[in-house]
Amino acid sequence: MAQGQDSTAGERNLRIMAELLPGIYDNANQAYFDGRRKLPAEDRHARMSTTITRVEAPAFGPYAFLWVNRTDTPQGSVTSSRIATLAAGPGSDEVTLRHYLRMSGEIRPDELAALKPGDLRRTEGCDYHFERRADHFRGLQRPKACRFDWEGQAVYTDNEISLSRDDLFIHDHKYRMSDGKRITGVASGDPYWLERARIFHCYADVPGVGGGIDVPFERFDRFTLHDKGAVHWFRSTAHPERGLESREIGLMLRAVTWHVLNESNDNFNRDSLVLSVMEKLTDGSVKEHGYAFTDPKADRIAINLKWMLGNCALTPRDQARPEM
Repeated sequence: MAQGQDSTAGERNLRIMAELLPGIYDNANQAYFDGRRKLPAEDRHARMSTTITRVEAPAFGPYAFLWVNRTDTPQGSVTSSRIATLAAGPGSDEVTLRHYLRMSGEIRPDELAALKPGDLRRTEGCDYHFERRADHFRGLQRPKACRFDWEGQAVYTDNEISLSRDDLFIHDHKYRMSDGKRITGVASGDPYWLERARIFHCYADVPGVGGGIDVPFERFDRFTLHDKGAVHWFRSTAHPERGLESREIGLMLRAVTWHVLNESNDNFNRDSLVLSVMEKLTDGSVKEHGYAFTDPKADRIAINLKWMLGNCALTPRDQARPEM
C-alpha cells in the first residue's frame, strides 16, 4: 500500500537508454557523401553497419545487448561482436555502458544462456559514462583510462558515443602512449554517423504489369530492406517464348540525409526516401535503371518500370487492413 519512491535520475535514464539503444544503424549517407564531397582518402569514413539487439544473457545482468559491427574495408567486410551492458551509476545521473568483446568470431544467440563475462574480453577503464543532454545521451570514457596493447604498441582511447532517437555517433580513435599521436580513425577526427534504419517488407514482379492487364509475371516475395542503403538481388527466370531473358536485378532502399546543398539560391534539398532499381550485366558492370522518391517518413514506396515492379512497405501485406 506504500506510495512509490523516487528513483535516481540515472535509474530513469537507464530505462530510457534501454529502449533507445536496440536497432539497426548504418552510415550509408555519410560514406556516400564523403565521396561526393571529394574528401581526401584519409578523411573518408568506411561504410559501417551496427546491429544492437537486447538479449537474455543471465550472467551479464538484466540490461544486456548483442552488439555487432560490420565495416567495409579494401580487404572485404570485417565483423566484430560484443555483449554490451547498461547499469545506473556511478554518478546519480549517469549510466555506464560496458563492452565485453569476442576478439575472434561471432557471438551466437544459442550460447547466450551459458556465456559468462570471463569468456569475453573487457578492459578496465574502457567503459562509457553517459549523461542526458537536450535530445540525446552522451557517453565518454574517462581521460586516458582505457589503455591496452594494439598491434604491438601501447595505446589509449578517449572515445565518445552519442545516442539519440535517430542516430548513433561513434568516435573510435587510438592514440600512442609514447607520443599521443592518433594512429586510427579518419584524419579529421570526425565521428562515424550511423543513422537508425527502418525495416520495410518488399516484393518485386517481372514484368511489372499494371492496369489490370492479364499477363503472366514472376513474383519475388517476402524479402526485407532497411532504409539506410540495404540491397536485395534476385534473378528472374528466362521465358524465351515470351521474349524474356534471365536478369539479375537489385532493389536498394535509402532514406537520404543530405550533407551538401544541391539547390540554387541556397535553397535546402529535401531529404527523401529513395527506391532504386539496378541490374548486374553480363560484363560484370552494374546498370542503374531509375529510382522513385518520396517523403523520408513515408511508410510505403513503389516503382513500376513496366518490365519490373518493386514495392516496399513498413507493414507486411498479410497484416495490411482495408480502408473505407
